[in-house]
Amino acid sequence: MEERRSDRSLVTAVHKALRCLYDPTELSKSPLVRILDLEGGGDTASALRHILTVAIESLKPGANVSRQANVWRMYRVLSQRYVEQFAQREVATNLGLSTRHVARLESEALRALSDVLWSRWRRPGAELGDVVPSVSSPSAADAEQELDWLKRSCPIETLDAAEVLQAALEVVAPLAHALHTEVECTSAGDPPRLVGQPMALRQTLLNLLTAAIRSAPRGRVCIQTRAQAEAVWIEFHPVATGLPVTDATEKSQESLEMARQLIGPSGGSLDVLPGAGPEEPFRARLVLPAAEQVAILVIDDNVDALHLLERYLAGSRYRFHGTSDPEQALALAGELAPQIIVLDIMLPGLDGWELLGRLHEHPQTRETPVIICTIMPQEDLAAALGAAALIRKPITQLAFLAALDAQLGRLSKE
Repeated sequence: MEERRSDRSLVTAVHKALRCLYDPTELSKSPLVRILDLEGGGDTASALRHILTVAIESLKPGANVSRQANVWRMYRVLSQRYVEQFAQREVATNLGLSTRHVARLESEALRALSDVLWSRWRRPGAELGDVVPSVSSPSAADAEQELDWLKRSCPIETLDAAEVLQAALEVVAPLAHALHTEVECTSAGDPPRLVGQPMALRQTLLNLLTAAIRSAPRGRVCIQTRAQAEAVWIEFHPVATGLPVTDATEKSQESLEMARQLIGPSGGSLDVLPGAGPEEPFRARLVLPAAEQVAILVIDDNVDALHLLERYLAGSRYRFHGTSDPEQALALAGELAPQIIVLDIMLPGLDGWELLGRLHEHPQTRETPVIICTIMPQEDLAAALGAAALIRKPITQLAFLAALDAQLGRLSKE
């Protein structure tokens, strides 16, 4: 068993499967399908999802174990991160821990889960080396797959520009020290808030910072953050006074290109301008959407469902408003002027389909996109009646935020 604990390829396979737990197309491609002998058995994605969730539940400690014990925290991290689809920051808040502590617990929990899967569910005679490719350098296809996963799986959140930048600076501090490069940060006015995918934005900043630091040995990197109209600008200006490090230009170009790709899922852009010469290798401007509280009205007679969706929106760019009384929905919509309405169908008294028609007829809500949220498979009917989209219950946080992001993107284009 100890050899399984050190097998990074197994842990990587488990981690990738959990990240696409509710994506049947990607989940069916997991090498775990072969390891767990699920090939040729019909719906392999559902079978693998079932095994993964059961394996996570098997890590749940007994009632006699303290709730503050690490084994409890590891179980809750796996359950909330992957089964309930919460962001790492939300899990940290729920557990009262730092995000770094949660990341360490998650890493340990993934190893424990991998051991459970290998010992209880692997097919007889399975050898990991035969079914999981050895780790190699990432290809363009690998990078494209990771970027596609970011777009589909990581929710957009409201972030403090100064906080995310400071966190990235702490990571690159050893590199700046090794190259004797000073990093200066300024902000024009109060530190702005922005919206973006935390993971993608962090990696974007790390790529930009490493490119700038490599290009400015014994020099400095000037960073300025400012709000500009409905966007947040973060500008990078490296100034070199020493000779560039070996392969600095090539590595910096690669980092800048990766930053440009990474920022796409957050709705941002990266402009890189050539500098004046060797002492000013380039200037870069990262542009991100400024934080905006988007009003969302949720109409559902189930109070628990309202509370769940409210929790899903916590920390996002969306401001939750909810009502369990469909008779009051029109008046509330007129008062709040929500940008998106989420509507259940099985409502008492006033049927959801009828309420959808009234919303379309009302002058204050006729242009407001309505997302139907129901257990019923009525996509065609919803589209015929003018709904903007339909999402099926039970709904995950990622699916809910993705549906809202899609409508907000459409509104922005219009």
